Amino acid sequence: MDWIDWGDAPTWLGAVFAAAAAGAAVWTLKSQRDQIDEQRRFIAEQSMNLGLERQALLAAAQERHEAQARKIRLYPQAPTYVQVVNDSDDPIYDVHCEARGMPALHAVELAPSEGVGAGILADLVQGASRPYVHRLGVGREAWFHVVTNERGAVHIRFTDAAGNKWVCDDAGGLHEAGA
Repeated sequence: MDWIDWGDAPTWLGAVFAAAAAGAAVWTLKSQRDQIDEQRRFIAEQSMNLGLERQALLAAAQERHEAQARKIRLYPQAPTYVQVVNDSDDPIYDVHCEARGMPALHAVELAPSEGVGAGILADLVQGASRPYVHRLGVGREAWFHVVTNERGAVHIRFTDAAGNKWVCDDAGGLHEAGA
């Protein structure tokens, strides 16, 4: 036992344990950094997923917002008539038609089965109705007598069941009034 200096053995033993503790601390720090990096990647991926879900929800909300308005059809007929058809599931209100900036002269609401006969057109020409339709029911149509129904010159304004105001033109354009 002459080869061991017992006075230095506790120092050596302390140094070995200190080195082991330092190695364990380095290993723990690396492990924590790896976990933090993995969490950052996960959070970035989740943020991206949430962004995509938000975009999808906003698109769906906009589609629901426009759904009824997109089912309103505008058809120029004959030289001075415009037909508006409500193919939506709810009535629309305050339907006004304009041609070249001039309001319709007269309007009448019909069920499609009633058809547009000479009597209806005569009523429109003679003014047996008002110049707008207050409520256009589901599956019903309105006929407007206008000064012209020249392509690109006709548009309608109406309010949907949710109270949103819309403008629709004869080229299929649709936008919110005032937007």
